[in-house]
Amino acid sequence: MDDSDSSAQISLPAIPDRQGARIIALPVATPRRAPAQRPDQPAKTSRPALWYALYFPALVDLPDSDQQQALEKLAAVAESISSTVSYHPQALICEVRSSLKYFGGLETLHTRLQQPLQDCLVQLALPAEFFYAASPTVSGSLLLARSGHNILVYRPDNLRSALGQLSTDVLQLNKEQNRRLYNMGIRYLRDIWRLPTDGLRKRFGSELVNQLSKALGNAPEATHNYIPAPVFNSDYDLPYAIEQLDRLLPVADEMLSQLTEFLTARDLCTSQLLFQLLHEKREATAVKLGLRQPTRCRSHLLELLEMHFSSLDLPAPVIAIKLDVSNFDAFMGHSNSLLSGPAATPTPDKNSNLDLFMEQLRARLGGQPVRSIHSVAEHCPEYACQQLDFDAARNSHHINQQRPDDKLWLLPNPRPLWLLSQPQPLTVRHGRLYHRQPLCILRGPERIEARWWSGEDVRRDYYIARERNGSRLWIYHERQGERLWYLHGVFA
Repeated sequence: MDDSDSSAQISLPAIPDRQGARIIALPVATPRRAPAQRPDQPAKTSRPALWYALYFPALVDLPDSDQQQALEKLAAVAESISSTVSYHPQALICEVRSSLKYFGGLETLHTRLQQPLQDCLVQLALPAEFFYAASPTVSGSLLLARSGHNILVYRPDNLRSALGQLSTDVLQLNKEQNRRLYNMGIRYLRDIWRLPTDGLRKRFGSELVNQLSKALGNAPEATHNYIPAPVFNSDYDLPYAIEQLDRLLPVADEMLSQLTEFLTARDLCTSQLLFQLLHEKREATAVKLGLRQPTRCRSHLLELLEMHFSSLDLPAPVIAIKLDVSNFDAFMGHSNSLLSGPAATPTPDKNSNLDLFMEQLRARLGGQPVRSIHSVAEHCPEYACQQLDFDAARNSHHINQQRPDDKLWLLPNPRPLWLLSQPQPLTVRHGRLYHRQPLCILRGPERIEARWWSGEDVRRDYYIARERNGSRLWIYHERQGERLWYLHGVFA
């Protein structure tokens, strides 16, 4: 039986060398003058989209996570030619009809894109090899690209004929379905066109039928568009050099206003901002704003920036200012109570107030003076706590929130906040302990024996003592050597 659509088919050449891909142009018919449209006729629809498919066969050997990361990097390159880039297995699909006139044709567009894609594949340690095709449908372009024929099907009328000459291998069916097609004598897609749809659906399922319907343009198909990560950049060239930092605050306020609008439109917030103060013939002065809690409050950010400026020494006058933000978080709003009366009084968030205070303190004093004390699962008091800087403490707190099962081991007995760097010996007079004045033991002993494996063997009996003025001390009695008494810490 002859194919009813054979008159519209085009002959496909043999697969060219994979290193030298080329576009096969279809014959262009002589344009005819369009007949006058009658009033009772519906308006003509716009021209169909043209989907440009990029197929990367080397991605098939990568795990799903690595393949997705590779496609994201390749999509960032393909975004330079199209505003609509969608993901597909081992492939990217770009809508290029709207940009053909700008680039001067599909061949020029491909030439512009070929070298950046090959460079990106080399950076991913993959072969610099890919196939491409274009057609009015997404699935049709994908099937044409899988075949290895770098072909352009510009008109929808030629799509069925071009797809019919492709091998059934482009469908990427499972082993059982391929065996059934082979036993039925089906080698090309044009052989499938001759089969009844109901029988095809019964034998191979709806997925195959839907795929072919989408490829021919008989069914709509969704696209999984690539959305690049948000990046905010703003810069302002000053009309003259400025030496007083307070005169930069109005400019910074306007840039923060733009940032707030950017974050609000995308329902985001940020915890890291980088201001760069540019000088003439000198390196830029960087001012980093690190927040414990992501925000998009312009007044709070401006207040932190003003505190940073108050302790900043400029090496030269400022001629321009830049703001870069690349780290974003989802915005988490706070809801007020629906009740009325005293019960509706909002309760201040203690953690939020503490974060605001710590950010202001760090902006005024710098990062090194502001440190955090954390407990460590260690018996020996000298090693039972550690001091972390601002960023390390924040990351440690974030990890503990993500892993609630990994809790620090806390000692049941009280510990003083202030430990002496070197224990001070105590005096014993007539059977009583003295530290400037007599001591009264309130609690103890608590025996600690640790670090025998490190060569610093610790064997002590700890007590809580009180002076006459009411201050409490943490003292210990050695259980080896001269068995002396020492003051080790002071309670608040």
